[in-house]
Amino acid sequence: MELKDVVLQTLSEIENSVDEKGFKDIRLGVNTGETEFLQSFKERIFVLFEGLKQDDLWLEDTHETQNKLQAKLDLILGFLQFQLALLDARLDVLDKRNFEQE
Repeated sequence: MELKDVVLQTLSEIENSVDEKGFKDIRLGVNTGETEFLQSFKERIFVLFEGLKQDDLWLEDTHETQNKLQAKLDLILGFLQFQLALLDARLDVLDKRNFEQE
């Protein structure tokens, strides 16, 4: 299995768990859901960095390698966009909660 397939499979598994767990955490209070939300975020970022550390894509300079690098970059950009959306949603919930408490 190629690195791209492994990363895609891992991200797919993480996104499925985020759909079930991450969005639930967004609706929970700061004290009850924040730790799980941040732990989940930490795990996803760790997977991203592990994928970036793979040396095989950075050492070769072939057309196939350039295609792999482009695919990896596209995957990373999509992943980061998804993470930003999760963070924005969580911050909105926290802002609304803080506003209601005042």
